[in-house]
Amino acid sequence: SKYTPASGILELKEAVCDKLSRENSLNYKPSQIVISSGAKHSLYNTLMAICNPGDEIIVPVPYWVSYPELIKLADGVPILVETREDNNFKYKIDELLKAITPRTKAIILNSPNNPTGVVYDLEELQKIAEIAIENDIIIISDEIYEKLIYGDIKHISIASLNEEVKSRTIVINGVSKAYAMTGWRIGYTASTEEIARLMSNIQSHATSNPN
Repeated sequence: SKYTPASGILELKEAVCDKLSRENSLNYKPSQIVISSGAKHSLYNTLMAICNPGDEIIVPVPYWVSYPELIKLADGVPILVETREDNNFKYKIDELLKAITPRTKAIILNSPNNPTGVVYDLEELQKIAEIAIENDIIIISDEIYEKLIYGDIKHISIASLNEEVKSRTIVINGVSKAYAMTGWRIGYTASTEEIARLMSNIQSHATSNPN
């Protein structure tokens, strides 16, 4: 019963690194991992770390209820992009491109998605990654539902495509969905060391440390 390091204990960070390597083909160092009080807290830290007032964050519609509110808490502006049934409730590339402005800071990618359940395939992820690179946009990849997939569908982390994509992606995950450990309030991010350091500093003043 004591305070732990602000961004989580080393043993858990190492376990997260092992999981990401084994299951997602992603190689991170513990210094790139921030453990937080749930994936929602991880999203909050992410947006607080990257948003300046007026920065725009692209959000797919329908969306998980907290995305726009978390963006607004960070003084960002949610830009809502409708996804439609005729495209399996996924981003259409032309509509995604229309939503991008000089103020666009990041795009939220939630795959598997809440509430639709859709999972982006490799080709779709590659197109989104190309757009992010060409427009210098951060990808916030919310992968908390990665284990809730069925049949032959496979979850692919967009950060695993290549190093250039990985360097601009913040992966969000946690234990609430995959392991039904909602009450433990443990989530995590994987990102560049610079962004991880920013999130750790924010968290140290907000909560001291995760549970």
